[in-house]
Amino acid sequence: MINNRVEFCKKDFSLYNDFQKNIDICKRHIVEIDNKCASVASDQNGDTEILEATEIGTIQKTMYEKSKQALEKAIIDDTLNMFIINRTIELCAGVVECNVHSAVCLTILHGMSQEKAGDYIAYSRPQVSRFLSRFFENPECKKMYELAVEQSKENFHNLTTHNS
Repeated sequence: MINNRVEFCKKDFSLYNDFQKNIDICKRHIVEIDNKCASVASDQNGDTEILEATEIGTIQKTMYEKSKQALEKAIIDDTLNMFIINRTIELCAGVVECNVHSAVCLTILHGMSQEKAGDYIAYSRPQVSRFLSRFFENPECKKMYELAVEQSKENFHNLTTHNS
């Protein structure tokens, strides 16, 4: 990955399910932060007249808000990476053979091992490995990756299919 963006390689594409897990973790942390912010706000609404307590509460709230912003940025980055991977694979459906596309979908998008994907599509693990290699070595797939990156920069507008 370069600048927190996936590159067109098996290693980066294999992170697809990790991105989803990270998004789920970040969302849970955001809920926790929201609860802490609410707690600080309710503490400040009490009858306390201590200036330091108010300052501490303000600092805590600011810290929580900065943490929340960082988590939201991580969610956006991971979502964009997932979009790029998913869209690349989607666009490659008409570029690669069906068995190659199936192997890529099963191993990358569904997180199956090569052995399990091979069992599922009735090929050996070494053949699934060759399918994956062919996908990432295919110059047309690289072009589809570049198109997916461009579409992600356009905030998901212009999501037309590839015209040969």
